[in-house]
Amino acid sequence: MKVLRIICIIVGVFLVLDTVIVSMLSNFNLGVILPLVLGLPLLLLGAFMHHMDHGFLTFVKWFLLGCYAVGVAFLLVMGIFMGTAAKRANEVDADALIVLGAAVHGDRVTWVLSNRLDTAADYLSAHPDTVCVVSGGQGDGESVTEASAMQKYLVERRGIEESRILIEDKATSTRENFAFSKALIEETLGKDASIAFVTTDFHVFRAGRVAKKAGISAVGIAAPDVWYIRINNFLRECVGIVVYGVRGDI
Repeated sequence: MKVLRIICIIVGVFLVLDTVIVSMLSNFNLGVILPLVLGLPLLLLGAFMHHMDHGFLTFVKWFLLGCYAVGVAFLLVMGIFMGTAAKRANEVDADALIVLGAAVHGDRVTWVLSNRLDTAADYLSAHPDTVCVVSGGQGDGESVTEASAMQKYLVERRGIEESRILIEDKATSTRENFAFSKALIEETLGKDASIAFVTTDFHVFRAGRVAKKAGISAVGIAAPDVWYIRINNFLRECVGIVVYGVRGDI
């Protein structure tokens, strides 16, 4: 039991510090707060576990440990699904490539989004006949649409011809990314065009399921995540998968 206490305290401290540090480096969102939500009870459990050997406290101790055990198993399963989906498409020859948007700061793309765009640019350079759709509307704190910032990055930073880029600037969700982009692709290339999409590695699984739900056969291409927020994005994505599953979006 002493070893279990130490593990709870170490993991709890790590998760709490993750929230503290990442909140100073990234936008504040669910992924930032989740480690604190999970870590603080774990830290307290480890600190006071040796006082929880009688009556109702014993039930609380084992109930919490059981919840964390189930949670760890769930995260492992989700990790396998995400990892498998991210590695599934090493080489695909698509007529159209959809780049899913992410937050921009003012009119500048974030590190997460620049990784997606760099991955897309590499693909477009290797496939000169592929048309690109940049998809993303304008959110809070953004002075331009995500799509316009993405187009600017691809043209000015990566040298992609502007004529190859279609702008979809209305979408506010992954479902709308695919639905609105599909309409543009069909209008430009016809209904038989093959489609691939680029998003961050952890998001390929859910995005692929959303595309399938929308009647789109699309292969996901994984862009690298930002290393210091990998845990946060992974936890947030697990919640997103559950929410989408409950709502019937995947």
